[in-house]
Order: sequence, then structure tokens, then C-alpha cells
Amino acid sequence: MDWIRENKPLAAILGVIVVGSLALGYLLFDAWSVYAETKEGYLGLGNQVAGLKGSQLAPTEANLKAKQDSVAEYAKLVDTLGKTVLILQPKVAQINDIEFQDKLKAKISEIRKTSVQSKMQLPAEFAFGFDDYTHTLPKSAAEATELSGYLDAVDELTKLLMKCGVQSLDVLERSKLPVEAASAAPSSAAQRNNNAGMQGQAAAGILEKRQISVVLTLDQGPLQLLISRLTSPTDMPYFTSLRLLRIENQRQDGPLVSEVRLPTEEVNPSGAVKTEEAPTDEIKPPPPAFVDAIPVFGNELLKVRLEIDLIKFLEAAAGVAVQAPTGR
Repeated sequence: MDWIRENKPLAAILGVIVVGSLALGYLLFDAWSVYAETKEGYLGLGNQVAGLKGSQLAPTEANLKAKQDSVAEYAKLVDTLGKTVLILQPKVAQINDIEFQDKLKAKISEIRKTSVQSKMQLPAEFAFGFDDYTHTLPKSAAEATELSGYLDAVDELTKLLMKCGVQSLDVLERSKLPVEAASAAPSSAAQRNNNAGMQGQAAAGILEKRQISVVLTLDQGPLQLLISRLTSPTDMPYFTSLRLLRIENQRQDGPLVSEVRLPTEEVNPSGAVKTEEAPTDEIKPPPPAFVDAIPVFGNELLKVRLEIDLIKFLEAAAGVAVQAPTGR
């Protein structure tokens, strides 16, 4: 007390500081309490909003009517799409077994003549993957009709390869149709699995995927052109989907030293060694530089394996949305 009496100004200042510190501490505590309460309310509101977003629609008549209208509109669009693809899909004419065999042989003869003009090499025994039917007939008219449409699609694909500049079609294989699998007993476990897969596709009732596997020899430019034209309706009228693309260099190892031959001397067109000309005052351009290097890498072609799905839409695709079950 004596110190306060003796130092009144300093004591007053210290008192103000103490009171101010207590006031600021109270304000800080109050602000922190408000912040914690606000934060807790914000997090609770966020959880509530997330719960509302994930919850089901309330079972009211208005919500039920809105949902039914949306489903009906979606089903209408799906059916319209199904009808459209059926219209765009090439039609298949009815044909019997003998007519199909004649058609196959005629297309084989035609494609061989076209391959000579386009300079694309074909396998020695090329039959579009229908080798069995060059000497046997389909089991029924229905099978012949399905095979006829399949043959037309493979024929269009082969012609597309020629248009794109493919140098060689080394291998062409195709998957069996469900109608073929039903009429022939499987010869191995792999064949049985393949047939089961095709039957499962047919059971879906919407589309069938017919797989074509080809091995090609070509350059990079024709490969890019082929990939772009494969899905173009003007170049490929059938629906296709590229399943697999594998690219390798035609040659895996580098050339041998003995294969690399550089020119040793310059010769004239007659074959004789070029001799020195007599001096003259005529101004002439300098002769071209002697070739002292040749490309060793980069001139090889590509070996490409393509697995392509030819997609055939079935008649049920036009009403697939009608067949689908609807629920509340």
C-alpha cells in the first residue's frame, strides 16, 4: 500500500493494464465460444444436406408422377434409338443354302481380282473365314440367310482394307454364329465356351457381336486411315467396335552389316565409270554430292493385329425399353 501511495501514476497505469487484459481475455473467450458453436452448426447443416441428397424421394403422388414421366420419356428415347439403328443397319435378303455357296464363291473370285488391282496380297486359300462352306452347304435356309449377312459385312471390311492401302492381309478369322454353334457339336472345351458366350449374347435379345480377327502388313499412314474409316458410315456401312489393336515392327532385329551396302563409285547411265571432262569456260552447276549414307532403320512396315466386333442389332432392340421392368 505504501508503494501505491508513493507511486500513484505508475500504479494507475498498472491497474489499467490489468483491467484491460482481463477484458481482452473475456472477449477472446466469448469469441472462441461463438466460433465453436457456429462451426458445430455448420458441420451439422452440411451432414443434413448430404443426408438429404442421398435419401430416397419422398413417397408422394407428385414425386411418383414426376418419376413416371421421366422414365417414360427415357424409354421413348431408347426405343427411338433402337428403331434408328435398325433402319441404318443393312438389310439381309432371304437366301437358301445353294445360293449362299454360289454367292460365297462369286465373292471370293471378285475379291481376288480386286486385290490384284489394289496390290494387296491375300492368303493362298482365302474365303473370308467361310472355308467350310466352299465344299459344304449350310444346314438350313435360316442359317444360310444369317451367313449371307455375315459374309457381306466381312466383304465390306476386306474392301476397306484395300481402300486404305494395306499391303498384305495375312490372316482373317471369324467367330461362329449362334445358329452355327447350335447345329454343330463342339469339338473342344474352348469351342464350347465360345459357343456358350455367343448363345448368351443371343439370349440378351438386343444385339449380336461377331468377332473378326485380322493380321495385316501395312505402313503407319494406312493404319491411321483404317482406324478412322472403320467407324465412318460412308466407308463402313456396318456397325463396328475395335476390341483389340496390337502393333509390332515387321522386323524385330536390326539389319546385318552384310545387308547394308553403300554405293562405291559413281557411274553414268550406260554403266561405264564416269571420266573427267575436258576443261571449258562454260559455267555449270556442281554435280550432286556423292551418296555416303543410307537409312538403316525406319523403312520397315508394321505387323498389326486387329480384333473387330461386327455388331448386328436384333429386332427386339426397337422395343427394349418396353420390355424392361418398371418399378416405383
